[in-house]
Amino acid sequence: MGSSGAGKTTLLNILSDRIGGSGKIEGDMTANGKPLSQIDFGSYSAYVMQDDVLLETMSPREAFLFSAKLRISGTVEEKIEKVEILIKELKLTKCADTAVGSVLARGISGGERKRCSIGVELVTDPSVLFLDEPTSGLDSYTSLVVIKLMVKQARTGRTILSTIHQPSSDIFNIFDRLLLLCDGNTIYQGAAKDATKHFNAIEYTCPTYSNPADYFMEQMHAEKRDAKTSEEEARFKLFNEHYANS
Repeated sequence: MGSSGAGKTTLLNILSDRIGGSGKIEGDMTANGKPLSQIDFGSYSAYVMQDDVLLETMSPREAFLFSAKLRISGTVEEKIEKVEILIKELKLTKCADTAVGSVLARGISGGERKRCSIGVELVTDPSVLFLDEPTSGLDSYTSLVVIKLMVKQARTGRTILSTIHQPSSDIFNIFDRLLLLCDGNTIYQGAAKDATKHFNAIEYTCPTYSNPADYFMEQMHAEKRDAKTSEEEARFKLFNEHYANS
């Protein structure tokens, strides 16, 4: 989690091995202790982009089956069965045969569209699922529905990693682990429930009954990224040093 331009999507792209040859990356990238260069990481991971890439004339059922036929092995009957299970898991039964639609053509809702995008990737049964701001453009209730579905997937043993801009308190309270990015630097990584304690230690105390996510976003924000004030510079430096020494 972090403000716009903090590096959330860049970090997610690095972790999912989608950067390719662009830029310079330092450090080790491993999965289960093995370098990504030595394994076919893409075969057991999936990535859901912030902007949905779906054919407007396809229904969720057709989109899932199309993905299944292209990407997984098995008989047609087995693929159809998997598609039907996914439709139920993602609560898309009522709109399973409705066209996705577009700006110009009426279709399924924004929340259903996002769940459809997730389902297209879940068809491959990935061990790790990356999501780039899956709640972008959705209202608070629909966002909570999407996140709860991802939590349900995580409870089955699947690893879910997601960037998120500014979650509601209900969403924040169901996170397992949290990584806060500020100006390209990690200023907290650990249990989400312990994040407020981390900042309490340097007298940045989240007000009682406030959403911790809103408070963190306020503290991590700079009016002008390329021309920070002395107060902002000092605050970000304190966050970096506190995390480095914790």
